Amino acid sequence: MKYSNKIFSEAFLEILKEKKIKLRSLAFKTNLNYSYFSKLTRRKTAPPMETLVNIANALEIDPEFFIEYRLFKLNNLLKDNPEILNEVMDYANNLDKELKVAESKNKYNKDI
Repeated sequence: MKYSNKIFSEAFLEILKEKKIKLRSLAFKTNLNYSYFSKLTRRKTAPPMETLVNIANALEIDPEFFIEYRLFKLNNLLKDNPEILNEVMDYANNLDKELKVAESKNKYNKDI
C-alpha cells in the first residue's frame, strides 16, 4: 500500500473507503468513541501520535501511511541528531531541482 500525502482527515477517509470499514467498527477495534472518529473526519489536524498509531493498527496499515506520522518521525530524528539538519535541508532544497528534470525541454524537440 502506498503512503498518503494528504492531511490526516482526507487520508483517513480514503483508507476507510478503500478497506470498506465503518466508523462504528473502527471504534470497537480501537476502544475509541464513534463520535471521536466523526470529528476526526472534519478536523484539519491529526490526532495525537499514540492515537494515530492505534488507528493504523486497527486498520491493519503502517502508521507511516499518514504523512503526519512521517513528519513526526522526521521531527524526532532532527531533534535527536541536530548535526544532520544542514544536510537534510540541503537535500530538501535540491528536491525541486531534481524533480523538474522531466519538465525540462528536450533539445531535440524544437518548436515548429
